[in-house]
Amino acid sequence: MEARSVNLSLWGHRVFSKVLMTSVSLTGWFILPSCPLHQYYFVKEPLTWHEAQTYCRERFTDLATIDNMTEMNQLTDTVSSTGYNSEVWIGAFSEINWKWSDGSEAEYRHWERNQPNSVLDDLCIKASAPLGWSDVSCLLHLPFVCSKGKKQPDGEVWHKEDP
Repeated sequence: MEARSVNLSLWGHRVFSKVLMTSVSLTGWFILPSCPLHQYYFVKEPLTWHEAQTYCRERFTDLATIDNMTEMNQLTDTVSSTGYNSEVWIGAFSEINWKWSDGSEAEYRHWERNQPNSVLDDLCIKASAPLGWSDVSCLLHLPFVCSKGKKQPDGEVWHKEDP
C-alpha cells in the first residue's frame, strides 16, 4: 500500500490540513479528497454503469454525486492526479428526468457541447476532463468514481437496471 499526504484548500480557506491519499494496487481504488459531505473513490476496473453502481453500494455509499462545479473540479483534478485522464462513470442516469444514483434530482449538470443527445439507450452519464458530461449507453465498460457520504433515504433503493 502506498500513501501520501495532500494539502487541500477551498476558496483560499483550509478545509483539511492533510488528506491521506491511499492507493491500493490489489483493489485499484483511490481515496479522492472532497468536501465533508462527499469522499470520492476512483476505481480503475472498467465495469458497466449498473455493475459500477453495485460495486460502489457494496463497498462505499453509491456512485459519485456531484453537486457543484467545485466538486466537479476536485473530482476531475484528483482522478487526473492518479495518472488516469479519460472517461469515468458518475452516478447520474435518466429514466425520464436526470437523477443521481442515490435518488436525488441532478440539479447541477456539466454537459459537453451538444449533450445530452438523448439517444434511446443513452441513459447513463460519463464524465471526462476537460470536456464535461455526456449521455452514453449504460452497457459501456468504464472506470468509475464511488462516493461515501450522503446516504439514500431509508427503505428506498435507486438503480438503473441493465436490459
